[in-house]
Amino acid sequence: MSNITITQNSLATVVLADAAFEDGALTFAGAATQVAGTILARDSSTLKFVPFVIGGSTNGNGIPKAILTYDVTAAGAGDIRIRAAVSGQFRKDKLIVAADGTGANITAAILDSLRLYGMTAVSVDELNIADNS
Repeated sequence: MSNITITQNSLATVVLADAAFEDGALTFAGAATQVAGTILARDSSTLKFVPFVIGGSTNGNGIPKAILTYDVTAAGAGDIRIRAAVSGQFRKDKLIVAADGTGANITAAILDSLRLYGMTAVSVDELNIADNS
């Protein structure tokens, strides 16, 4: 007889409402995965997306301009074609800074910067997930 395993599965994606998307390229420095919710910047010299860096000062990497809404994996350095969200409402708890791997260091200043570019982070209470653990 099998054991019953309880898992907490979120039905929520990073997008909350009214997202608009833009096709582009995401530049990887090496083999890596960028996960859904990763905040992206746009390299001012190549106009390609790069992971947002808190306090970044290289070619605009410290200015949040888009949000990745699905996982993207690169086998090595180079560009991967993506469709990034450039406006809309997003779940605040799903936003990620690539260097941290979490959203723990997302400050009010970062949220304000996102808002300047049409992306609003909203705190959401998940009511669709049963607390059965």
